[in-house]
Amino acid sequence: MFGWKGKILRVDLSQGNCSVEDVPFDLARDYIGGRGIGVKILFDEINPRIDPLSPENKLIFAAGPLTGTGTPAGGRFIIISKSPLTGAIANSCCGGYFGANLKYAGYDMLIIEGKSHDPVYLSIRNDVVEIKPAGHLWGKWTTETERLIESEMAPDSDAFKINNVSIASIGPAGESLVKYACIMADSGRAAGRSGLGAVMGSKNLKAISISGTGGVTVADVDGFKKAVLEFLKEGRENKELEKRHMWGTWSLPGRANKSGTQAALNFQDGYFEPFTKFEDPAFIRDNIRVRDEACFGCPFACSKRSKIEDSAYPGTTKGPEHETMALVGSNCGVGELDDICRANYLCNELGMDTITTGATISCAMELFEKGYLSEKEIGIPLNFGNTEAMFQLMKKTALREDFGDVLAEGGYLVAERYRHPELFMGVKKQGMPAWHPQGVEIIGLQYATSNVGACHTKATLPFYEGRKDPAHHVEWTKQDQDYMAAVDS
Repeated sequence: MFGWKGKILRVDLSQGNCSVEDVPFDLARDYIGGRGIGVKILFDEINPRIDPLSPENKLIFAAGPLTGTGTPAGGRFIIISKSPLTGAIANSCCGGYFGANLKYAGYDMLIIEGKSHDPVYLSIRNDVVEIKPAGHLWGKWTTETERLIESEMAPDSDAFKINNVSIASIGPAGESLVKYACIMADSGRAAGRSGLGAVMGSKNLKAISISGTGGVTVADVDGFKKAVLEFLKEGRENKELEKRHMWGTWSLPGRANKSGTQAALNFQDGYFEPFTKFEDPAFIRDNIRVRDEACFGCPFACSKRSKIEDSAYPGTTKGPEHETMALVGSNCGVGELDDICRANYLCNELGMDTITTGATISCAMELFEKGYLSEKEIGIPLNFGNTEAMFQLMKKTALREDFGDVLAEGGYLVAERYRHPELFMGVKKQGMPAWHPQGVEIIGLQYATSNVGACHTKATLPFYEGRKDPAHHVEWTKQDQDYMAAVDS
């Protein structure tokens, strides 16, 4: 099969073994790959009533037929499982190089089953698959985990260059089964939504290291190259893509704030005055940018690496993206770039979704300010804008310590616990992303009907000419959701 590798790697952590099976042609024909084929397999193989954190749940890493081919954005892959946050099927997309390396190792999909008795990590090098002890990695932050695994691989670096190895890992939040723990890959890329890091942690799986020396074949090489070159030419002439290359998503906070669609103070507002300085994205770039970075095969390099101005956490981190700037920034009453970068860094290293982390803490902030939650219960004043409280609670949440154990369940259960569920802003127990529905009504419909809960990646953004007529919102939303399902596959 062209595009596909035609193989599925299945690893049973309970038994400590692995097997390789063929991808059925009819499955690839009908469901393509990525999200489509991964969701189909999960739907067929698990009982919908299982506990998401039980050994019966499965964790599927899936690539599509374009992954690894050199197509722009052809480095993306998707992770599928039953979500511990929503209870529904989750699919979380991620960039970087992991998806391409999965294909180069010879597989379209990796299916993780069961639960290891002790902490382990999975090493995949072409057809050599090993389950290795990870007790020494347990408790480590994500970047340190990657560096330690790379150092263990160093003796073989001549055959498998370190820069051709991808590592996906969980942080302390995944180990503690925080309901919105994420899976981090390639030093800063995140499969953020729906708590799939907790599923990985429930299996005692700390990390997956993958590398391969194969390639991906296409049916018509010349035709494929021509199509890619035409796309690149159009991309260079596209003003929106030019902005994305220059600014990443840093052009969006000011734009959203100006239009009244910026999540602020637990969605009590769509405008946050301290964010007016971001209306010129050069302010963000000039203050925190270190360099541009690109995912596999992508010429636009929209990812930005930022510096951390904090003596406790010196260094750099990926992002922050617009969603992060909104949810741990304006939605928590935080308006300074340094504080937002530090919050982003902590979430990445601890392995927590920045969106749900911000949505949960901002919900607790509103509960506190309205007198429904006391300082005694929290252990610290939790007013909007209290950055030190936010940082402390992020760490406590990742370890499920004190009030962090309450926050680890997610904003819906926090609001319900304190008898004010109306203060949770989300869908299917998943917090809303950066875009406030009060500014553009179609966003609310997209959130409400998304099959994974509130999410900004399951339909296209609404800032297009001629898309403001409410009479067409249902039609457009369905078209967009179907389109993104195909793109994710």
